[in-house]
Amino acid sequence: MKRQSSYTKDEGKLYLVPTPIGNLEDITIRAKKVLTNADYVAAEDTRTSGILLEKIGVHNHMISFHKYNSKERAPELIKLMQEGNVIAEISDAGMPVISDPGYILVQECIKHDIPVVPLPGPNAFSTALIASGFNQPFTYYGFLPRKSSEQKTYFEQMEKAKATSIFYEAPHRLAKTLKNLATVLPADRQIVAARELTKIHEEFVRGTVQEVTDYFAKNAPRGEFVILISPNTEAPKQLSWAELIDLVNTLVKKGESKKDAIKQVAKEHHVSKNELYDEYHQG
Repeated sequence: MKRQSSYTKDEGKLYLVPTPIGNLEDITIRAKKVLTNADYVAAEDTRTSGILLEKIGVHNHMISFHKYNSKERAPELIKLMQEGNVIAEISDAGMPVISDPGYILVQECIKHDIPVVPLPGPNAFSTALIASGFNQPFTYYGFLPRKSSEQKTYFEQMEKAKATSIFYEAPHRLAKTLKNLATVLPADRQIVAARELTKIHEEFVRGTVQEVTDYFAKNAPRGEFVILISPNTEAPKQLSWAELIDLVNTLVKKGESKKDAIKQVAKEHHVSKNELYDEYHQG
């Protein structure tokens, strides 16, 4: 077990600093202060971040830190923090670590007892969620695999999910992804496609899976998208006693004891274990 204080004095630490996902006015006073006072800014893309920092009036030394060099660069950053330096990590936009580089560095900081200080701020999926009209809880998937067969594995989970499902998609892949989604989800399931969040062209396209899929098949998607899928609200199908007994027999044939098989089936299908036991032996 470890306890770590974020604000011990005179030691190196890592700040995780969210940056605007579009509207520069979303930068917080605290984020700007941390970026200004840090010894180094670890940036996913120093060119992109350089433009952002210039616009918000921050001038600091940047170090490149992205998914392609994170394993090699992390030890260098750890050494700097062990020497007492403060590093502020940012991604190109939004919250570091969430679908962006940073996980490895956070793990290394924890391993080396270096404080990790998270700042609250802009985030695309939570911004889309609160305007979607869908309720909590939710499951966030980040970017899905590009292969249709691998996507379908996730879509099958989303089809059954009792929580709102959220994932990101690029505009040039959106139409294909929605078409793939429509092969798994019921045509009348409600979804929301949110694009260009916080920007001047911010838009929410709401409707059924079929309606939204058809819309983007005819209208070229533009901007980065957050896709939200409403929960499955259908009541689970209640099997008959005969069907439940068949499931018990199947488990028994696989080597389970009758007692364990009855217990497992009863638990999975939310029925009384004692009632199933009686029905099984009466049968």
